Amino acid sequence: MGNIGIGAIIIGLILLLFHVLTFYFMFGYIKRMIVCSEKIYAKVTRVEEDENKHKDSKTGKTVYTYSYKTFFKYDYNGQTYEATKTYDKRSRYDRGDEALIKINPHNPKEIWANGEIIDLLKLSLALPLYAFLDLIYIATVFD
Repeated sequence: MGNIGIGAIIIGLILLLFHVLTFYFMFGYIKRMIVCSEKIYAKVTRVEEDENKHKDSKTGKTVYTYSYKTFFKYDYNGQTYEATKTYDKRSRYDRGDEALIKINPHNPKEIWANGEIIDLLKLSLALPLYAFLDLIYIATVFD
């Protein structure tokens, strides 16, 4: 097997890895969306801002991105639970807010909160790109 064969295998494995990871996260969102069926109100106990900085590869300038970890506290069947969700760009909630969330009645620590459908849709936008890359890969390798 020559260099082209080994390179094709490596590229194919990288594409496969991206596919597997994307589907893993998508199925996790879909599963939570289905099993989290019980609507309850939760109190937002705190919101933590996480600042990440990195250098822009084109300009070399330092770029700051932020994520927000939101902590929910709620009661279900006489027990108090706490769960967290992380949001990009901005927090959907402020400390002290009352939020309508959905929980999994069989595992009340598992929640579905506002904004997750948008995350699922963003993730699904990668699928057409992967299909395009797959077509290029197949056309190149099996030419």
